Amino acid sequence: MRAVTDSSPPSGSSPGSTPDSSSGRPPRRPRYRGTHPRRFDEKYKELNPERFPGEVAKAVARGSTPAGSHLPVMLDEVLAALRPRPGDVYLDATLGYGGHAEAVAQRIAPGGRLVGMDRDADELPRAAERLRRRGLVVAVRHGSYSGAAKALRDEGIDGADLVLADLGCSSMQLDRPDRGFSFKNDGPLDMRMDRSRPGTAAQWLATASREDIETAIRDLGDEEDADDIAREIVRRRESARPLDHTADLVSAVLAAKEIPGEKFVRDSAFTAHPAARTFQAVRMVVNRETEHLSQFLRDLPWIVRPGGRAAILTFHSGEESLVRAAFEQGAEQGLWMSPLAEPLVPSSDERRRNPRSRSARLHVGIRLDAPPAG
Repeated sequence: MRAVTDSSPPSGSSPGSTPDSSSGRPPRRPRYRGTHPRRFDEKYKELNPERFPGEVAKAVARGSTPAGSHLPVMLDEVLAALRPRPGDVYLDATLGYGGHAEAVAQRIAPGGRLVGMDRDADELPRAAERLRRRGLVVAVRHGSYSGAAKALRDEGIDGADLVLADLGCSSMQLDRPDRGFSFKNDGPLDMRMDRSRPGTAAQWLATASREDIETAIRDLGDEEDADDIAREIVRRRESARPLDHTADLVSAVLAAKEIPGEKFVRDSAFTAHPAARTFQAVRMVVNRETEHLSQFLRDLPWIVRPGGRAAILTFHSGEESLVRAAFEQGAEQGLWMSPLAEPLVPSSDERRRNPRSRSARLHVGIRLDAPPAG
Protein backbone atom coordinates (compact mmCIF):
# COMPACT_ATOMS: atom_id res chain seq x y z
CA MET A 1 0.00 0.00 0.00
CA ARG A 2 1.30 3.40 -0.89
CA ALA A 3 0.28 7.00 -1.15
CA VAL A 4 -0.13 8.21 -4.73
CA THR A 5 0.28 11.44 -6.58
CA ASP A 6 -1.95 12.74 -9.33
CA SER A 7 -1.25 11.80 -12.94
CA SER A 8 -4.46 12.99 -14.59
CA PRO A 9 -4.37 14.97 -17.85
CA PRO A 10 -4.35 18.75 -17.63
CA SER A 11 -7.72 20.34 -16.97
CA GLY A 12 -9.43 21.40 -20.17
CA SER A 13 -7.72 18.88 -22.45
CA SER A 14 -9.93 16.57 -24.48
CA PRO A 15 -9.18 12.84 -24.33
CA GLY A 16 -8.60 11.43 -27.77
CA SER A 17 -7.65 14.79 -29.27
CA THR A 18 -4.27 16.12 -30.32
CA PRO A 19 -3.54 19.82 -29.82
CA ASP A 20 -1.86 21.64 -32.69
CA SER A 21 0.93 23.30 -30.75
CA SER A 22 2.53 24.83 -33.83
CA SER A 23 -0.52 26.81 -34.91
CA GLY A 24 -2.09 27.43 -31.54
CA ARG A 25 -5.43 26.18 -32.87
CA PRO A 26 -7.69 24.19 -30.50
CA PRO A 27 -7.51 20.39 -30.89
CA ARG A 28 -9.70 18.73 -33.48
CA ARG A 29 -12.44 16.49 -32.19
CA PRO A 30 -12.04 12.75 -32.81
CA ARG A 31 -13.63 11.56 -36.04
CA TYR A 32 -16.24 8.82 -35.89
CA ARG A 33 -18.67 7.02 -38.15
CA GLY A 34 -22.27 8.19 -38.26
CA THR A 35 -23.88 11.16 -36.59
CA HIS A 36 -23.10 10.25 -32.97
CA PRO A 37 -19.98 8.87 -31.26
CA ARG A 38 -20.29 5.25 -30.23
CA ARG A 39 -16.86 4.16 -28.99
CA PHE A 40 -15.60 5.27 -25.60
CA ASP A 41 -12.69 7.31 -26.92
CA GLU A 42 -14.93 9.15 -29.40
CA LYS A 43 -17.18 10.63 -26.70
CA TYR A 44 -14.96 13.65 -26.27
CA LYS A 45 -17.72 15.85 -24.82
CA GLU A 46 -18.75 13.39 -22.11
CA LEU A 47 -15.07 12.82 -21.34
CA ASN A 48 -14.66 16.56 -20.69
CA PRO A 49 -17.64 17.40 -18.42
CA GLU A 50 -16.23 20.71 -17.24
CA ARG A 51 -16.30 22.07 -20.81
CA PHE A 52 -19.50 20.29 -21.86
CA PRO A 53 -21.71 19.93 -18.74
CA GLY A 54 -24.83 19.61 -20.87
CA GLU A 55 -23.62 16.36 -22.40
CA VAL A 56 -23.42 14.73 -18.98
CA ALA A 57 -27.00 15.74 -18.23
CA LYS A 58 -28.14 14.33 -21.58
CA ALA A 59 -26.43 10.99 -20.90
CA VAL A 60 -28.01 10.69 -17.46
CA ALA A 61 -31.44 11.64 -18.83
CA ARG A 62 -31.32 8.79 -21.35
CA GLY A 63 -30.34 6.26 -18.68
CA SER A 64 -26.64 6.09 -19.54
CA THR A 65 -23.55 6.65 -17.44
CA PRO A 66 -21.49 9.46 -18.99
CA ALA A 67 -18.26 8.16 -20.51
CA GLY A 68 -15.31 8.31 -18.15
CA SER A 69 -17.45 8.96 -15.09
CA HIS A 70 -19.46 7.06 -12.53
CA LEU A 71 -22.83 7.74 -10.94
CA PRO A 72 -22.63 7.10 -7.18
CA VAL A 73 -25.06 4.31 -6.34
CA MET A 74 -27.74 4.95 -3.69
CA LEU A 75 -26.14 8.25 -2.70
CA ASP A 76 -29.11 9.53 -0.69
CA GLU A 77 -29.43 6.24 1.15
CA VAL A 78 -25.70 6.15 1.93
CA LEU A 79 -25.82 9.68 3.38
CA ALA A 80 -28.88 8.81 5.47
CA ALA A 81 -27.17 5.66 6.75
CA LEU A 82 -23.82 7.24 7.62
CA ARG A 83 -25.21 10.52 9.03
CA PRO A 84 -21.98 12.47 8.51
CA ARG A 85 -21.31 15.34 10.92
CA PRO A 86 -18.65 18.07 11.10
CA GLY A 87 -15.40 16.71 12.50
CA ASP A 88 -15.99 13.07 11.54
CA VAL A 89 -13.23 10.88 10.11
CA TYR A 90 -14.50 9.22 6.93
CA LEU A 91 -12.83 6.27 5.22
CA ASP A 92 -13.96 5.63 1.66
CA ALA A 93 -12.50 2.18 1.13
CA THR A 94 -13.34 2.16 -2.60
CA LEU A 95 -12.94 5.76 -3.72
CA GLY A 96 -13.70 5.14 -7.40
CA TYR A 97 -14.87 8.34 -9.10
CA GLY A 98 -15.25 10.07 -5.71
CA GLY A 99 -19.00 10.70 -5.92
CA HIS A 100 -19.84 9.35 -2.47
CA ALA A 101 -16.69 10.90 -1.00
CA GLU A 102 -17.52 14.36 -2.33
CA ALA A 103 -20.97 14.34 -0.76
CA VAL A 104 -19.73 13.06 2.60
CA ALA A 105 -16.70 15.38 2.68
CA GLN A 106 -18.93 18.41 2.32
CA ARG A 107 -20.85 17.31 5.42
CA ILE A 108 -17.89 16.52 7.69
CA ALA A 109 -16.42 19.99 7.24
CA PRO A 110 -15.13 21.81 9.11
CA GLY A 111 -12.66 19.68 10.97
CA GLY A 112 -13.36 16.34 9.31
CA ARG A 113 -10.84 14.08 7.61
CA LEU A 114 -11.29 12.11 4.41
CA VAL A 115 -9.15 9.08 3.56
CA GLY A 116 -9.80 7.53 0.15
CA MET A 117 -8.54 4.09 -0.89
CA ASP A 118 -8.68 2.26 -4.20
CA ARG A 119 -6.88 -0.63 -5.87
CA ASP A 120 -7.04 1.09 -9.24
CA ALA A 121 -3.88 3.14 -9.62
CA ASP A 122 -5.14 4.40 -13.00
CA GLU A 123 -8.27 6.07 -11.60
CA LEU A 124 -7.20 6.97 -8.06
CA PRO A 125 -5.16 10.08 -8.98
CA ARG A 126 -7.96 11.34 -11.22
CA ALA A 127 -10.51 11.02 -8.41
CA ALA A 128 -8.17 12.78 -5.97
CA GLU A 129 -7.67 15.65 -8.41
CA ARG A 130 -11.41 16.02 -8.97
CA LEU A 131 -12.00 16.29 -5.23
CA ARG A 132 -9.16 18.77 -4.78
CA ARG A 133 -10.50 20.97 -7.59
CA ARG A 134 -13.69 21.17 -5.56
CA GLY A 135 -11.76 22.43 -2.56
CA LEU A 136 -11.88 19.14 -0.63
CA VAL A 137 -8.86 17.80 1.24
CA VAL A 138 -8.32 14.08 0.74
CA ALA A 139 -5.55 11.68 1.74
CA VAL A 140 -5.36 8.94 -0.89
CA ARG A 141 -3.91 5.48 -0.45
CA HIS A 142 -3.39 2.96 -3.24
CA GLY A 143 -4.46 -0.46 -2.08
CA SER A 144 -7.30 -2.88 -1.44
CA TYR A 145 -9.87 -2.36 1.30
CA SER A 146 -8.40 -5.49 2.89
CA GLY A 147 -5.58 -3.16 3.99
CA ALA A 148 -7.89 -0.50 5.40
CA ALA A 149 -6.62 -0.84 8.97
CA LYS A 150 -3.02 -0.28 7.87
CA ALA A 151 -4.04 2.66 5.67
CA LEU A 152 -5.53 4.44 8.68
CA ARG A 153 -2.48 3.67 10.82
CA ASP A 154 -0.23 5.08 8.09
CA GLU A 155 -2.28 8.28 8.18
CA GLY A 156 -1.89 8.46 11.97
CA ILE A 157 -5.59 7.77 12.57
CA ASP A 158 -6.79 5.37 15.27
CA GLY A 159 -10.16 4.67 13.65
CA ALA A 160 -12.92 6.05 11.46
CA ASP A 161 -16.33 7.37 12.44
CA LEU A 162 -17.74 6.51 9.02
CA VAL A 163 -16.71 3.77 6.57
CA LEU A 164 -18.07 3.07 3.10
CA ALA A 165 -17.17 0.20 0.78
CA ASP A 166 -18.81 0.07 -2.65
CA LEU A 167 -18.02 -3.42 -3.94
CA GLY A 168 -19.20 -2.79 -7.49
CA CYS A 169 -17.04 -2.38 -10.56
CA SER A 170 -16.90 1.30 -11.49
CA SER A 171 -18.19 2.65 -14.77
CA MET A 172 -14.73 4.03 -15.60
CA GLN A 173 -13.41 0.46 -15.55
CA LEU A 174 -16.37 -1.04 -17.39
CA ASP A 175 -16.38 1.57 -20.15
CA ARG A 176 -12.66 1.61 -20.97
CA PRO A 177 -12.06 -1.16 -23.53
CA ASP A 178 -8.37 -1.45 -22.61
CA ARG A 179 -9.31 -2.60 -19.10
CA GLY A 180 -11.11 -5.70 -20.37
CA PHE A 181 -13.90 -5.71 -17.78
CA SER A 182 -16.88 -5.52 -20.08
CA PHE A 183 -18.60 -7.61 -22.71
CA LYS A 184 -19.81 -4.34 -24.25
CA ASN A 185 -16.60 -3.28 -26.01
CA ASP A 186 -13.87 -5.53 -27.33
CA GLY A 187 -10.47 -5.21 -25.71
CA PRO A 188 -7.70 -7.25 -24.12
CA LEU A 189 -9.04 -9.72 -21.58
CA ASP A 190 -7.36 -8.12 -18.57
CA MET A 191 -9.84 -7.39 -15.73
CA ARG A 192 -7.20 -6.48 -13.15
CA MET A 193 -8.28 -3.77 -10.72
CA ASP A 194 -4.60 -3.12 -10.06
CA ARG A 195 -2.61 -3.44 -13.27
CA SER A 196 0.67 -3.37 -11.37
CA ARG A 197 -0.17 -6.93 -10.23
CA PRO A 198 0.41 -10.00 -12.39
CA GLY A 199 -2.27 -12.37 -13.61
CA THR A 200 -4.81 -11.27 -16.22
CA ALA A 201 -8.16 -12.89 -16.93
CA ALA A 202 -6.75 -14.31 -20.18
CA GLN A 203 -3.91 -15.95 -18.27
CA TRP A 204 -6.25 -17.48 -15.71
CA LEU A 205 -8.61 -18.86 -18.36
CA ALA A 206 -5.61 -20.32 -20.21
CA THR A 207 -4.33 -22.27 -17.20
CA ALA A 208 -7.23 -22.98 -14.82
CA SER A 209 -8.76 -26.45 -14.82
CA ARG A 210 -12.23 -26.98 -16.24
CA GLU A 211 -13.46 -27.77 -12.74
CA ASP A 212 -12.08 -24.53 -11.31
CA ILE A 213 -13.60 -22.48 -14.12
CA GLU A 214 -16.97 -24.16 -13.66
CA THR A 215 -16.91 -23.66 -9.89
CA ALA A 216 -16.04 -19.99 -10.21
CA ILE A 217 -18.71 -19.25 -12.79
CA ARG A 218 -21.34 -21.17 -10.82
CA ASP A 219 -20.52 -19.89 -7.32
CA LEU A 220 -19.41 -16.34 -8.09
CA GLY A 221 -21.66 -15.70 -11.06
CA ASP A 222 -24.79 -17.67 -10.12
CA GLU A 223 -24.62 -18.99 -13.68
CA GLU A 224 -26.85 -22.00 -14.36
CA ASP A 225 -24.92 -22.91 -17.51
CA ALA A 226 -21.52 -22.91 -15.76
CA ASP A 227 -20.69 -26.48 -16.82
CA ASP A 228 -21.36 -25.83 -20.51
CA ILE A 229 -19.46 -22.53 -20.47
CA ALA A 230 -16.42 -24.06 -18.77
CA ARG A 231 -16.36 -26.93 -21.27
CA GLU A 232 -16.56 -24.49 -24.20
CA ILE A 233 -13.71 -22.39 -22.82
CA VAL A 234 -11.49 -25.46 -22.43
CA ARG A 235 -12.50 -26.81 -25.85
CA ARG A 236 -11.47 -23.57 -27.51
CA ARG A 237 -8.13 -23.27 -25.82
CA GLU A 238 -7.32 -26.91 -26.62
CA SER A 239 -8.12 -26.21 -30.29
CA ALA A 240 -5.57 -23.37 -30.33
CA ARG A 241 -8.20 -20.64 -30.05
CA PRO A 242 -6.90 -18.62 -27.11
CA LEU A 243 -9.30 -16.37 -25.27
CA ASP A 244 -7.26 -13.19 -25.07
CA HIS A 245 -9.93 -10.59 -25.88
CA THR A 246 -13.29 -9.86 -24.32
CA ALA A 247 -15.02 -10.72 -27.61
CA ASP A 248 -13.48 -14.21 -27.40
CA LEU A 249 -15.05 -14.84 -24.00
CA VAL A 250 -18.39 -13.44 -25.15
CA SER A 251 -18.29 -15.74 -28.18
CA ALA A 252 -17.56 -18.78 -25.99
CA VAL A 253 -20.48 -17.99 -23.67
CA LEU A 254 -22.90 -17.46 -26.57
CA ALA A 255 -21.80 -20.75 -28.13
CA ALA A 256 -22.22 -22.59 -24.83
CA LYS A 257 -25.71 -21.17 -24.47
CA GLU A 258 -26.48 -22.01 -28.12
CA ILE A 259 -27.19 -18.38 -28.96
CA PRO A 260 -26.41 -17.80 -32.65
CA GLY A 261 -23.94 -15.15 -33.77
CA GLU A 262 -20.82 -13.62 -32.27
CA LYS A 263 -22.64 -10.68 -30.69
CA PHE A 264 -25.76 -10.27 -28.58
CA VAL A 265 -27.92 -7.20 -29.05
CA ARG A 266 -29.76 -6.21 -25.90
CA ASP A 267 -33.28 -4.79 -26.10
CA SER A 268 -32.39 -2.13 -23.51
CA ALA A 269 -29.92 -1.31 -20.75
CA PHE A 270 -32.11 -3.37 -18.43
CA THR A 271 -31.75 -6.57 -20.47
CA ALA A 272 -29.15 -8.86 -18.95
CA HIS A 273 -26.34 -9.88 -21.31
CA PRO A 274 -25.81 -13.68 -21.45
CA ALA A 275 -22.11 -13.20 -20.62
CA ALA A 276 -22.65 -10.83 -17.68
CA ARG A 277 -22.49 -13.50 -14.98
CA THR A 278 -19.40 -15.13 -16.47
CA PHE A 279 -17.57 -11.81 -16.73
CA GLN A 280 -18.46 -11.04 -13.10
CA ALA A 281 -17.16 -14.40 -11.90
CA VAL A 282 -13.88 -14.18 -13.82
CA ARG A 283 -13.31 -10.63 -12.57
CA MET A 284 -13.86 -11.73 -8.97
CA VAL A 285 -11.36 -14.58 -9.35
CA VAL A 286 -8.70 -12.45 -11.03
CA ASN A 287 -8.91 -9.82 -8.29
CA ARG A 288 -9.38 -12.29 -5.40
CA GLU A 289 -12.37 -10.25 -4.34
CA THR A 290 -13.79 -12.81 -1.92
CA GLU A 291 -10.49 -13.05 -0.01
CA HIS A 292 -10.09 -9.27 0.17
CA LEU A 293 -13.69 -8.79 1.32
CA SER A 294 -13.35 -11.47 4.02
CA GLN A 295 -10.26 -9.75 5.45
CA PHE A 296 -11.97 -6.35 5.34
CA LEU A 297 -15.00 -7.70 7.22
CA ARG A 298 -12.79 -9.28 9.90
CA ASP A 299 -11.06 -5.93 10.50
CA LEU A 300 -14.14 -3.72 10.18
CA PRO A 301 -15.26 -3.75 13.85
CA TRP A 302 -11.80 -2.54 14.85
CA ILE A 303 -11.67 0.08 12.08
CA VAL A 304 -14.96 1.73 13.03
CA ARG A 305 -14.85 3.75 16.22
CA PRO A 306 -17.44 3.05 18.94
CA GLY A 307 -20.65 4.78 17.92
CA GLY A 308 -19.50 4.91 14.30
CA ARG A 309 -21.26 3.58 11.21
CA ALA A 310 -20.30 1.31 8.32
CA ALA A 311 -22.10 1.03 4.98
CA ILE A 312 -21.35 -1.62 2.36
CA LEU A 313 -22.83 -1.79 -1.14
CA THR A 314 -22.99 -5.31 -2.55
CA PHE A 315 -23.94 -6.38 -6.08
CA HIS A 316 -23.87 -10.16 -5.89
CA SER A 317 -25.47 -12.81 -3.69
CA GLY A 318 -22.08 -14.15 -2.58
CA GLU A 319 -20.93 -10.72 -1.41
CA GLU A 320 -24.27 -10.16 0.26
CA SER A 321 -24.03 -13.44 2.19
CA LEU A 322 -20.50 -12.64 3.45
CA VAL A 323 -21.46 -9.14 4.57
CA ARG A 324 -24.68 -10.24 6.22
CA ALA A 325 -22.95 -13.10 8.06
CA ALA A 326 -20.16 -10.80 9.31
CA PHE A 327 -22.60 -8.24 10.67
CA GLU A 328 -24.76 -10.93 12.29
CA GLN A 329 -21.75 -12.55 13.96
CA GLY A 330 -20.56 -9.16 15.17
CA ALA A 331 -24.02 -8.38 16.53
CA GLU A 332 -24.00 -11.65 18.49
CA GLN A 333 -20.62 -10.62 19.95
CA GLY A 334 -21.96 -7.22 20.95
CA LEU A 335 -19.89 -5.32 18.38
CA TRP A 336 -22.72 -4.17 16.08
CA MET A 337 -26.14 -2.91 17.05
CA SER A 338 -28.87 -5.53 16.90
CA PRO A 339 -31.28 -6.21 15.29
CA LEU A 340 -29.68 -5.47 11.93
CA ALA A 341 -31.78 -3.58 9.42
CA GLU A 342 -32.69 -5.30 6.17
CA PRO A 343 -30.51 -4.28 3.23
CA LEU A 344 -31.83 -1.29 1.30
CA VAL A 345 -32.40 -1.41 -2.47
CA PRO A 346 -32.26 1.39 -5.05
CA SER A 347 -35.44 3.31 -5.76
CA SER A 348 -37.29 2.65 -8.99
CA ASP A 349 -36.29 6.13 -10.13
CA GLU A 350 -32.60 5.39 -9.58
CA ARG A 351 -32.84 2.07 -11.38
CA ARG A 352 -34.36 3.92 -14.33
CA ARG A 353 -31.68 6.65 -14.32
CA ASN A 354 -28.80 4.28 -13.63
CA PRO A 355 -29.49 0.68 -14.74
CA ARG A 356 -26.12 -0.42 -13.31
CA SER A 357 -27.56 0.14 -9.82
CA ARG A 358 -30.31 -2.45 -10.19
CA SER A 359 -28.56 -5.26 -8.27
CA ALA A 360 -27.21 -3.03 -5.47
CA ARG A 361 -27.96 -3.76 -1.81
CA LEU A 362 -26.92 -1.40 0.98
CA HIS A 363 -25.95 -3.02 4.30
CA VAL A 364 -25.51 -0.83 7.38
CA GLY A 365 -23.84 -1.56 10.71
CA ILE A 366 -23.72 0.68 13.77
CA ARG A 367 -20.77 0.06 16.08
CA LEU A 368 -21.70 -0.27 19.75
CA ASP A 369 -19.86 1.84 22.30
CA ALA A 370 -18.77 -1.32 24.10
CA PRO A 371 -19.74 -5.00 24.15
CA PRO A 372 -22.52 -5.69 26.69
CA ALA A 373 -21.37 -6.95 30.06
CA GLY A 374 -21.55 -10.67 30.71
